[in-house]
Amino acid sequence: MSRCSGFVALLIVVFVAYGSAQEVRARADAFPRSCLIGDLIRYRVTVFAPETANVQFPNTHRFGVFEVLQRYPVQKQPSELPGVTTFSAEWDIAAYQLGKLTIPPVSVTYELEGRRNLARTNPVDIEIIPLAPPDAKDPRPAKAPLPYPLSPLALLLLLLGVLVSLAAIWVVGKALVWTFQTAWTAWQKATTKPPLPPHALALQTIDRAEQLYRQGEIERAFVLLSFGLRRYLRDRFQVPALELPTWQLLSSMASTLSNEHRTMLHRTLTLSDLIKFARYVPKENEATELFGNARQFVTATQPQEAPANTQEQKPAQIPA
Repeated sequence: MSRCSGFVALLIVVFVAYGSAQEVRARADAFPRSCLIGDLIRYRVTVFAPETANVQFPNTHRFGVFEVLQRYPVQKQPSELPGVTTFSAEWDIAAYQLGKLTIPPVSVTYELEGRRNLARTNPVDIEIIPLAPPDAKDPRPAKAPLPYPLSPLALLLLLLGVLVSLAAIWVVGKALVWTFQTAWTAWQKATTKPPLPPHALALQTIDRAEQLYRQGEIERAFVLLSFGLRRYLRDRFQVPALELPTWQLLSSMASTLSNEHRTMLHRTLTLSDLIKFARYVPKENEATELFGNARQFVTATQPQEAPANTQEQKPAQIPA
């Protein structure tokens, strides 16, 4: 009888361990949760699945309003639970909007025992804060409200004033509904700011990358520099520059760029790749030359504005 009970207990333990091993869970995290605009954010997705599962992470270039700057190889390692393996993937992302933003849930595809399923991660909140001026001070505390006389006459006058104001607002509003609708449409068109052109956005990104380099963030600086140039090539020349490796990108741009510009782009991207992937530390003159070449390349290849009409009109002759 004792042997039978032990065998049943062993079967229960194996069944529980097998059930927990078959459960697939996905979890997302990001750090830092509060950063400046354009700063790099490390976004990590971790999947807990059986060791026989085939996990495939999404290959995307955006997570909501966050742009992917760099993707790192998938890592696989055993967890503390028996039969469960941890699959993790990391991305360097950045946002160019202020306020509280959210990285939406990500769907991870996994194949287990010949069946394909999806596992969704949790959303992650990120706060993008502006640069505060060095002389910023706390606002003054609000003053205490003045005591209001609660006499019946004062309350009657207040109620009468409120009723008269509501009646006036209703009459004026009925007369101005159509005017407000027309004015609202015109105001939206007048106040909507056009997006920055590709060359202006690229120059801002290069300036931010150089600022990070001066602060000692060498790897982050050149990741941002490479991303800024590739995004400029994508928006300016309509090539998939963010997806292609450096050698293939340069080959596709052979018929578009001149030899001088292609050589400048090749040196900038190649040395940036060495800094990102091979942990190469550039010298001061090399880094200064890279930032200068990037600005010169963007300025030289940006779209040229249409020349203004320079033909001078002859003045009309006044008859005597």
